[in-house]
Amino acid sequence: MTLRRRLQIFVAFFAATVLAAAVWERYVYLRARAEISDTVAQDIRLDEVADQLSLALSVSIFVSLLLLVLAWIYLERWVLAPLDEMRTELRMVASGTIHQVIEVANPPEIQLAAADAESMRQNLVNQIDLARAAWQGLEQNAPLVASMRKALSPTLIDTEKFGLDVAGQTLPASGAIAGDWWDVIRTPQGTALAMVDVTGHGPEAGVVGLQIKAIMTAALSAGFTPSDVMERVSAGLSDVDALLATAVILEIPNDMSKPTKWVNAGHPAGYWIDANHLITTLNPTGPMLGGFGGEWHSQEIFFSAGDRIVLVSDGLLETQDENGDEFGTQGLVTSVVTGERTGDSAELTNLIVSTARQDSVTWNRDDVSVVVISRRLGQ
Repeated sequence: MTLRRRLQIFVAFFAATVLAAAVWERYVYLRARAEISDTVAQDIRLDEVADQLSLALSVSIFVSLLLLVLAWIYLERWVLAPLDEMRTELRMVASGTIHQVIEVANPPEIQLAAADAESMRQNLVNQIDLARAAWQGLEQNAPLVASMRKALSPTLIDTEKFGLDVAGQTLPASGAIAGDWWDVIRTPQGTALAMVDVTGHGPEAGVVGLQIKAIMTAALSAGFTPSDVMERVSAGLSDVDALLATAVILEIPNDMSKPTKWVNAGHPAGYWIDANHLITTLNPTGPMLGGFGGEWHSQEIFFSAGDRIVLVSDGLLETQDENGDEFGTQGLVTSVVTGERTGDSAELTNLIVSTARQDSVTWNRDDVSVVVISRRLGQ
């Protein structure tokens, strides 16, 4: 029910109450006067007083109704009409007329609310203009963008002959270039899986991501340990201002009797699910990468047949539903447990992404990466 309708009902009820009270008062007065006339001689003074009381009652009823009408006119002009005006302007903005100015003259309280709405509209227009400018810039540099996207994409080497099943997705926030990337790299000891998340997204993050990928690929291919690779990347970022990165490296030997080495540089924890469905977290073992040095300690696990490891970026964990609740580690673990019996890594990857995305209202605000690697049975 609208505010105007509620006020109309209130005014009608108030007016009916006043009239009913007046009628009842008049009835009581006339009845009392008739009884007095039957028992006592009519007194002129009593008549005069009664007439004055009746006149006063009538005047008070008239004044009450007049004040009620004036109050209604005031509310209609100073409250309801400005609200209608602001609602009309907001509807125009919501329908796509984003350059419609939201402005209400009076009263001050509604004027302040309209000013806040106008500030939101201006911010929206600015964001749309920036997005259009960015998109135009990307279109003008389409060949460069395509080259960067290709360079950041996984190389997709053949891992099946080493008994590994790898699948992943990277979904950029800007729609063109992500600050996230993951890749599978051959090493002298076996196979390395790397995931990197550069702060921010867009072309600048993509350029830094390419720099990190070049250093990591060269170092891992040359046989450097995961912890040594992190040190080389950190040193390589010493001339990059304001941008940080998180990273995870897994080095999986071809021989399952040897341990898998891993390092986590400030990245969200990975999850190792063994063949018995026991889940172990692969927590950070060193700071983020950013050119300020640090120590990254390698850890070891035995990645056996039937085991899986799930790596994600913070963009997946921080996506929120309409209540502001993040998908978080709880949502990720629930998805992993639900999909632990899925057929392959690609199915589990799709399940994690679709589960996080289905209730999200902030999906495109950050890059999202998910990678699942499994050791096949019988290998």
